[in-house]
Amino acid sequence: SAWNTKLFGRTVERCAKNAFLFRRDLDERRLNDALKHASDMLQELRTSKLSPQQYYELYIAVVDELRHLETWIDAEIENYPDMDLYALYERVQHAGNIVPRLYLLITVGTVFLKKKMLPPMDILFDLLELCKGVQHPMRGLFLRNFLCQQAKEFMPDTPDDAPVEAPL
Repeated sequence: SAWNTKLFGRTVERCAKNAFLFRRDLDERRLNDALKHASDMLQELRTSKLSPQQYYELYIAVVDELRHLETWIDAEIENYPDMDLYALYERVQHAGNIVPRLYLLITVGTVFLKKKMLPPMDILFDLLELCKGVQHPMRGLFLRNFLCQQAKEFMPDTPDDAPVEAPL
């Protein structure tokens, strides 16, 4: 419908505006502002008024932007070893709503996995449990897909019949 198309256009426009501000803040090394704009951008994924196809298009745009955050954090840790990744992981847990919070946690958690700073199964189990907090079917599906895409290289290789134990 025309109303739905107009709504999608406004949603994409807000997302693009926040993505621009987010990237500008990263370029200027203003992480707190960048996280705020990333959270605002991720707020757009909280909608249930878009069709699945429109939600997918929005999801792809947002995930593209989150890759910039992951790359930036990774580079910052290399260039500034005193950057506290633990504090950053704590900071993103204070995002206002669960959907933006979880996308940011998964993004920062992926850097943790790459840097091997914590046991991978601990991080993966934590993120998977947190993803269960999203009850909306479409939002939950896309969030779990994002987690799987980000963490696929860190998933353990076990035979189908081998038990996988969760960390305590």
